[in-house]
Amino acid sequence: MLNTLLLLLASIGPGLLWLWYFYRMDHYEPEPPKLVFKLFFAGILLVIPAGLLEQIWKPQLISSINDGAWRDFLVMAFFVVALIEEGLKTWFLWWIVGRNQELDEPVDGIIYGITLGLGFASLENLLWASMYGYGVALLRAVVTTLAHASFTGWAGYYISKYKLETPHNSSRVFGGFLLAWASHGFYDFLLFMQNTMASIIAFALVIILLFRLYQQIQNQVEQSPFAK
Repeated sequence: MLNTLLLLLASIGPGLLWLWYFYRMDHYEPEPPKLVFKLFFAGILLVIPAGLLEQIWKPQLISSINDGAWRDFLVMAFFVVALIEEGLKTWFLWWIVGRNQELDEPVDGIIYGITLGLGFASLENLLWASMYGYGVALLRAVVTTLAHASFTGWAGYYISKYKLETPHNSSRVFGGFLLAWASHGFYDFLLFMQNTMASIIAFALVIILLFRLYQQIQNQVEQSPFAK
């Protein structure tokens, strides 16, 4: 029982802590907690269909990585893992908040996207940690959790731009998905290469995406129509 609780704490706890951190950045009109936790839980649930779909290609993915067939795992990274996961996350994010009246300032979409990504990463962390232990959970808590938050955070940013800017341009939503998909695909491809330099580049990519997203949150909060 204690081991299970510690595993949950190590896997899901970091996602909740990061959620608290980003949620507090929206100083003027914080999002309804009920909607935020709904999105976090939705992110958790999306791991199930994503995992089931990815299982179809799991033998090919493992074989390509073991064989060092970089062309094959390039395809797997972009057109299996990233396409499935970012496709599901972007669609679900749009379905829940794209027409929601609570999305009434640009920063909202970023917070919602980050929340969904953190939920998704939290269950992934739990599944990996249950197989490989706490060391994996701690590493993923810092890197993978924030990677998912940044991918979906950018998708949320472009959903905000679509909804709040006129004329409405649906290509913004698609553009947000493309950015999330391409970033995720490149990140996974680098990790699949299983060498130190590629891993460093992958981590640098996450840092850049997250830093730019952090700047965007600050800019949008400063320009909030609710600022006094």
